[in-house]
Amino acid sequence: MEDETGIANIIVRPQLFERYRMELVNYPFLLIEGALQHQDNVISVKARRVEPLNIKIESTGSHDFH
Repeated sequence: MEDETGIANIIVRPQLFERYRMELVNYPFLLIEGALQHQDNVISVKARRVEPLNIKIESTGSHDFH
């Protein structure tokens, strides 16, 4: 996962992966709920719940300013 503050790893246990497989594989934007972990200078979120976010991004195309 990456946002404007940096990168965090998401830990998804096998049982949770099976439960949320379709969301994890098919949606580019996800809401992940879980416990934040900070170990050995690495930030991770141990996922508890996954929810797809239905966000549509429209392409703006390139602009020629000259």
